[in-house]
Amino acid sequence: MRNIGLDIARSIAIIMVLISHSRFYFVQYTDLQWLSFNGFLGVELFFVLSGFLIGGIIIKEIVEKPSLSNLLTFYKRRWFRTLPLYFLMVVILIILGKPFHWTNLFFIQNFNFQHLEFFPVSWSLSVEEWFYLLIPLFFLLIFSVIKIEGKRKIFISITLMLILLFNYLRYFTVINYNLEWGYGIRNHIFLRMDSILLGVLFAGIKVYYKEFYNKLKPLYLYFVSIIGTIICICYYVFALDGGKEIINSSVFGRTFLFSFISLFFVLFVVALEKTNFSNLKFGKIFVFISTTSYSVYLVHHELFMYSFKFNDKSILWSWFLLSVSLILTYVISYILYKYYEKPFMNLRDKKWFRRSDNIQLKQEHSNV
Repeated sequence: MRNIGLDIARSIAIIMVLISHSRFYFVQYTDLQWLSFNGFLGVELFFVLSGFLIGGIIIKEIVEKPSLSNLLTFYKRRWFRTLPLYFLMVVILIILGKPFHWTNLFFIQNFNFQHLEFFPVSWSLSVEEWFYLLIPLFFLLIFSVIKIEGKRKIFISITLMLILLFNYLRYFTVINYNLEWGYGIRNHIFLRMDSILLGVLFAGIKVYYKEFYNKLKPLYLYFVSIIGTIICICYYVFALDGGKEIINSSVFGRTFLFSFISLFFVLFVVALEKTNFSNLKFGKIFVFISTTSYSVYLVHHELFMYSFKFNDKSILWSWFLLSVSLILTYVISYILYKYYEKPFMNLRDKKWFRRSDNIQLKQEHSNV
């Protein structure tokens, strides 16, 4: 049974990304460029949502039953979900003549701006893929050694320590190397895993501290998360002047702003997950937006950039191009989901399906 709340979370995330990249059609209106923050928020929401979903699987398959075979099964399932469409897009972009570099095959393109230009939106997928590779392996090594009871406290403690470690690494890097916010800190694979780990942390609370988790009131979570996010947006728009060069001199903007947004968003995800949307009239719309979100994420940017070449900067033509591009994005994405993504997921489930993660895997269509 689907959790509509999580579909809503993913739908909000992809809509934020689309709003951010829609600003390309209106470059003549410089006062709208702060909308780029929507893209930042959308990806952060994807990160914590992925962590929340994957965290439950990590606990059931790696922490509770640590074995190399379970880890390999985890890798197979993840890679069957994320890699086929990604590599299809890579092949298409090569055919279209974009300058390719081998780093894009191993998700290390984030370390070179020119390499990342081949497929710009893939930066977030690089963070997630390296997270999938390293963090479950780390937990396997820890819990293969630890055979005692009380794994829940150890899991929560280790996850918290990892979150603090990545925050410290980000702070240390900013202070000592003064990297830029965008292609220095935000896209850095090994400085952003704390966002996903916050989702893993709350997945651990859900699994190991059910009584406490059940007491969390969605209304209070919505209030804290929304107010907190609004404060972060106001800080970005006013204190950092909409993300202009001021942010590259702000220590807080390049370090703990990520932490606060991730924290508010994971509370928002938990609130949505705990809310009963069974009577929601437009639930199917959110399911559609959610299930096609991975394809939309990978397709839309290149399509937007191509159609933008025909923009004469008049307001009506800009809106027309944007509308056509959005329609084409969803048509292509639906086709890709139905005839490419879904067959791979069906193959994955037939070959490597696990009863123990049955419930969790029904929501495992996250991906950026």
